[in-house]
Amino acid sequence: MSKVICDKCGNDFAINQSDFEEIRRGDITVQYFRCPACLAKYHICTTNFEMRRLIRKRVEIQNDIASSPNARKSRRLKDRLDKIIAQQKKVFPELKKLGEEILNGDDSTE
Repeated sequence: MSKVICDKCGNDFAINQSDFEEIRRGDITVQYFRCPACLAKYHICTTNFEMRRLIRKRVEIQNDIASSPNARKSRRLKDRLDKIIAQQKKVFPELKKLGEEILNGDDSTE
């Protein structure tokens, strides 16, 4: 649970993952939550097929690193992880912008 203060109305409220909502537009998924007082929307994350693939791969590699006693294998995995993180950073700004546009232009949850 996280505490949030709404930038729009100043309401102080708590959010849980169960409070997250999403909008889907084809391949794009925008996750967000709302202020319960004024219903202002707060963007959490935007993903597409490629970003979701990268997230799954990142989690797999992080789990492999955590369970590997072999330092050499861990180094190779860390190099692969760094490449995935670089790919995510490359596509993140465009996805964030697209998610904000979808979120601010849509008053319904689908």
